[in-house]
Amino acid sequence: MIKRIPINKVEVGMYVSSSTPGLKAAGLLEQGMIRRTETITKLRSNDIGELYIDTSKGKDSHFALPVLDHPINLEPTTSLTEERRKAEKVYGDATGLVGSILTNVKLGKAIDLGPVEELAYEINNSILRNPNALLCLSQIQDKDKYLLEHSINVGILIGVFARYLGYDRETVHQLVTGGLLHDIGKIKVPYSVLNKPGRLTEEEWVLMRKHVEYGVETLAQTKGIHPISAQICALHHEKLDGSGYPNKLKADEISVYGRLASVVDIYDAVTATRIYHEGRNPFKAMKLLHELAGTHLDKDLVYSFIRCMSVYPVGSIVELSNGRIGVVITARQGSPDQPVVRTFFNNRSKHHESPSVIDLAKPQVDLRIVGIHEATALGINVNDFM
Repeated sequence: MIKRIPINKVEVGMYVSSSTPGLKAAGLLEQGMIRRTETITKLRSNDIGELYIDTSKGKDSHFALPVLDHPINLEPTTSLTEERRKAEKVYGDATGLVGSILTNVKLGKAIDLGPVEELAYEINNSILRNPNALLCLSQIQDKDKYLLEHSINVGILIGVFARYLGYDRETVHQLVTGGLLHDIGKIKVPYSVLNKPGRLTEEEWVLMRKHVEYGVETLAQTKGIHPISAQICALHHEKLDGSGYPNKLKADEISVYGRLASVVDIYDAVTATRIYHEGRNPFKAMKLLHELAGTHLDKDLVYSFIRCMSVYPVGSIVELSNGRIGVVITARQGSPDQPVVRTFFNNRSKHHESPSVIDLAKPQVDLRIVGIHEATALGINVNDFM
């Protein structure tokens, strides 16, 4: 696999790919194994910002991203209706498993990784068949089950995103496993802090931030945990500018897996309805990620995530040019402004209608999206239409 890596993370033992931009113009070796630190010094002195490395011929790195000749095709191979039935079982199994893991960790018991790995396998299979099915289910939220659902949703989202980025199946598998376990330490945070309806005091924030340390300790004692999975837990609250926690790591200290987790974690957190706030429309959540890009979050990954999830992500409440309002149930990367929408409200006559599915990409459908809405403003529960 060809990956790109920042020059300050290049190591002896990596194999430089001939596809690296700028090598020939700088009069440098166009490909081959890096055998000496002097070679790295020479590359840096020629203002080469990043290298493309061939991980099949040399060392890999947690700071490298796949290089794609073309976007990964996430087009469904199974209909949404068919995959929805399978995905509901997967999500139900996930709810039971993650719930039991949280209980066991609270009681001081070790995590049995086998069932988690099997669940990650099932999630990946569903994503490969039709990612929209699990994405729809991830939008059906219960504010009283936030910790449980957030863990599952991050696993789903990181799986979809990693597939889009072109990671191999084993890496995606470990990322999903890490997503499912990334917040496991929160079960050790006092209930009064974890579920406080108001703003946390500084003392309470200290307790809340400790969930990462608790999680790292728990996973360190989990037999068979993969380093990639463990990184998702350890790094998902670190920020590029060093303002994150628990270790205030800066950009060149945060692996790409930690950066991935930060993007996905924030997206699911702000779209979720919790005791102390209503979830944002996914469209507006994307705007927030855009605002955080470059300071807190990796800009390239944010832009890739937006392309992956589409301009109107699954769960977005949109208004069509005929006045109908509905929720996006299928997003398209190839035609992001033409999702599949399940309408349920007529904004012109101000009354609810029987749900109807409209595919904006069909030639005979002469409609477009003209606006977005919040579920609370409409007085509806989006769960009823997902």
